[in-house]
Amino acid sequence: MQCITYKYEVNFQQHSAYISPLEMYFEVIFLLSLGSIYSEKCNNPLIIQQTKTEVDFLSNRLTALQGKLSSCTGEPPISSYTAFTATLTSHGATLSKGETVKYTRVLANIGNFYDSATGVFTVKTPGVYSVSASMMTPPDKSSHLSLMKNGQILVWLYTGGPYDMASQTVNVALSGGDKLWIQMQSGTRLYGNEFYNLFTAALIKPGNF
Repeated sequence: MQCITYKYEVNFQQHSAYISPLEMYFEVIFLLSLGSIYSEKCNNPLIIQQTKTEVDFLSNRLTALQGKLSSCTGEPPISSYTAFTATLTSHGATLSKGETVKYTRVLANIGNFYDSATGVFTVKTPGVYSVSASMMTPPDKSSHLSLMKNGQILVWLYTGGPYDMASQTVNVALSGGDKLWIQMQSGTRLYGNEFYNLFTAALIKPGNF
C-alpha cells in the first residue's frame, strides 16, 4: 500500500479566532487518529518517524486544549473528579475515644484521595461534596461518632439501642487540602460487617464557594 502522510502546520493562535476550543479539540483528535492509521499502514521509516513527530505535537496540543475547554466550561478535567466509598471489614472495629475509624474495605476510590491506612480523605479539587457515614453498634453498647473536617466536628452519629443504626449526609463546600475523617467520640465498638458501617464522599460541583 502506498504510504500516505500529512503535514499539520497551523498557527493555532490565529486558527482559534475562527473556531471554538471544542471544535479545535475534536479536530486534533481526528488528526491524531489519522496519524495512528498512517503509521500502522506505512513501511517507510522516514514517513513513520515524521508521522510520530506530528502525533507527539498533536498530543501536546490536545492536552493544552483540554485546559482551554476546562476554563471555558468552568469545570476541571475529568481526572480531577473525586469519589470514594469505604466500609469496615466483616469483623467490625474496636476503638478508643478520639480514634479515627479506618474503613479498610475500599469499594471505590476515584482519584485515590482516600487513605484506607489512616481513614482520612484529603480534598484535591475544591467544590461542593456530598459526604455520608453510617454506623451500627452491638446490642449492649452505645456509641458516638463524628464526621470531622480539619479537626472540627461537622455532624454527630449516635446509636444506643439493640443493633441500632445511624447515618448522616451533608453537602459541604471544601477547599483543596481539607481533610475529612470519622472519629469515635464515645463507646468502644462498631458492630456488624461491611454492609452497616461506611464512609463515602463525592464531588458534586467543582469550584470555590
